Amino acid sequence: MNTLIIGSGFGLYGYLPSAFKFSKKIYLNNKYEKIVKKRKNLKGYLNKIIWYLDINSIVNQIDYIIIAQKPKRQHTLVFKILNLIKPKHFFLEKPISNNPKNSLKLIEILNKKKVTFSVGYIFKYLSWYKFIKKNLTKKKKFTINWEIKINKKNNLWKYNISEGGGLIRFYAIHLIRLLFDLNITKLKKKIIKKNKIYFYFSDKLKNDFYINVRLSKSNKFTVTYNDEVYYKGYSPFLKKINKNNDPRVNVINNYINDIFKNYKTNYIYEKNFILFWKKLEK
Repeated sequence: MNTLIIGSGFGLYGYLPSAFKFSKKIYLNNKYEKIVKKRKNLKGYLNKIIWYLDINSIVNQIDYIIIAQKPKRQHTLVFKILNLIKPKHFFLEKPISNNPKNSLKLIEILNKKKVTFSVGYIFKYLSWYKFIKKNLTKKKKFTINWEIKINKKNNLWKYNISEGGGLIRFYAIHLIRLLFDLNITKLKKKIIKKNKIYFYFSDKLKNDFYINVRLSKSNKFTVTYNDEVYYKGYSPFLKKINKNNDPRVNVINNYINDIFKNYKTNYIYEKNFILFWKKLEK
């Protein structure tokens, strides 16, 4: 199986290690060559990489496509690629486009072309999510607090809602997806501001679920169960993220393995999730 990766950031340090395991060849644009050869943790994957100049010259060699670019760009790329080939599967990043309206358009064209896809909502592979799922019985209380330090070196689009960034679209969308998957969709209260959001949900079993996400001076993530802190860390991955020891790499491995073994694209389900996201933003 041959894989095309588009994205010089998370596409390389997040997805490349996983793609190396299941791919015979990995196609990368030659503008990424300096980045790969410069980073010690990526040099070990060079023997499977094929560098290309023009995507038109390699489209017939591609089975799987991984896109890890900002939402607006991802949207455009999917449309462009579908005019060239029909891949076996798209691995897309969240959100799949910069707003719910454009995301629905993307779902529609993928459905029309009968192309399968998955979106990197990878929190479901973390220990605290499995704990929540296991203990979601009746009249329980869960609270997720996520404090995010503004990184001025970071891509500014991640804080720009029109670009698909911002607290809801780039950060909390992960948690919104988890609630949707767990069928916790009854919204009882919400506060949405530029620097913080608050959601209070419940379900049919009278479980209460609180989400607080805000920009802060430091990074902090906690999961509370019945007012007792059960998980606490630097981020949802609980560990610090750095170039040489990125905890997301193992999570991406679990995600991709799960897709190959168990996943089947449900276009209606994905559409309903986007409508749920759209409703929360109103």
